[in-house]
Amino acid sequence: MSITWIVVANARHARIFAQNGPNKALELVQESALDEDATAMPESVGRASPRRGQPERNGARSFAHQIGSELCSGRSRGRFSRAILVAPPAFMGMLNAELDAPTASLVSSRLDKDYTRSQTQELSGHLSQCLCI
Repeated sequence: MSITWIVVANARHARIFAQNGPNKALELVQESALDEDATAMPESVGRASPRRGQPERNGARSFAHQIGSELCSGRSRGRFSRAILVAPPAFMGMLNAELDAPTASLVSSRLDKDYTRSQTQELSGHLSQCLCI
C-alpha cells in the first residue's frame, strides 16, 4: 500500500498527516511546535538592533531542520512512499534546504500556502488535487 505523508507547516507549527491509500481519510501522525525559547531575544539586544529578526530566522531554520529530520527518518524507515509539502514560501525554502536528495525525490507536490490553522476536513479539500481522495 502506498502511504503519503502531508507536511503542513509554518515557522512555528507543523502537522504531519498520513493518507494510507485512495479514498482514505487523513490521519494525524505528528504535531509539533517551535520551542518559543529558541527565538527569545537576549536581554542585551534592544528592539532597535539590526539583529532583531535574526533570532526568529534562526528559530525557523532550526524548526525546518527538525521537520526535515523527521521526514528523512520516516523515509528511511519506510513509513511513507510519497510526500506533499505545504508551507508559506519563505519557510518552504528553509524546509527544502533541509531535505536530503532521497527524501526530496519523494516530494510529489509543494504548495506555497499556510494551512496550519485548517481543520483536517478543510485541509483535505485544499489538497484534493494532490491527494487520492
